[in-house]
Amino acid sequence: MVTAFDVCALSDLVDGDKRLVHAGGEDILLCRTGVDIRAVRNMCTHAASGLEEGRLRGGVLVCPLHGARFDLNEGGRCLGGAGYRPLMMFETKVEGGRVWVVVEV
Repeated sequence: MVTAFDVCALSDLVDGDKRLVHAGGEDILLCRTGVDIRAVRNMCTHAASGLEEGRLRGGVLVCPLHGARFDLNEGGRCLGGAGYRPLMMFETKVEGGRVWVVVEV
């Protein structure tokens, strides 16, 4: 079953911000770049480390452990590093000034 979860106010995320939220049993990292809100599973596909401490610049999220770079504007694909799979991404929507994340539960 697919469910949308209200996770935060849009005003809580300014450009360049990240926020760790929990929805549908998932740890999800929200990333805002300009007007876009991207949501990814908070886990690097290389070493299963959290991404919340990583840098976010221009839609690219950098893993703080090994420096792997993931393009959130291109489906979470890795921009280098053999064997890195794309990040798992979740659909987001903004309604009534709130950010919603769609998760299969």
